[in-house]
Amino acid sequence: MDYTEVKEELVHISRLTYQKGYTQASGGNISCRVPGTSYFAIKKTAVNMGEMTVTDVLIVDEDGSVIDGEGVPSKEVNFHIGIMKVREDVNAVVHCHPCYAIAFADACLSLPHTTVTSRKNLGEIPCVAAAPAGSAKLKENVVEAFRTKAGIKGILMEQHGICAVGASLMNAFNMADLIEGTAKQAYLCLEVSRNAEYFKQLTP
Repeated sequence: MDYTEVKEELVHISRLTYQKGYTQASGGNISCRVPGTSYFAIKKTAVNMGEMTVTDVLIVDEDGSVIDGEGVPSKEVNFHIGIMKVREDVNAVVHCHPCYAIAFADACLSLPHTTVTSRKNLGEIPCVAAAPAGSAKLKENVVEAFRTKAGIKGILMEQHGICAVGASLMNAFNMADLIEGTAKQAYLCLEVSRNAEYFKQLTP
């Protein structure tokens, strides 16, 4: 089977995620189902998403074993596959480390909504407890959130980042984009509210 098309799409979304500043160095990982199969495509470990090529995408089975490509899958492969196993509506997962969303995650807060758009399109974005990267405990925390909170579009991960999901790679990226944009707006809203009297003096 030729996996080129799905690999190219995953590379495109990975580079876009890096270009937006949503992850740094070799952090973050993106995955998706391979249409027509029980396999998944995922970034291999220790690869900078801004410089990815199709050779940096691996095809794995439900156990995370490599079916196509050379290298080692991301150490977070188990929670990626775990999410898609418990959520049939999810075909893609974007895990990255955007700064404003991490600030809320590290305060153990769910994502606050700043616009009707974020409230409508995101709904609840809960925060899950910290656990070591790549650990069974992290997989448990992440998968349990998606299992028990039906229909959520993403989560904040304490001391880690975010995980956004969607019916397609672009849809999952858009959810990640909206989560970080909303977190940034929430932070700015707080700063403005703290200085509301000052800004009122500047209003004509």
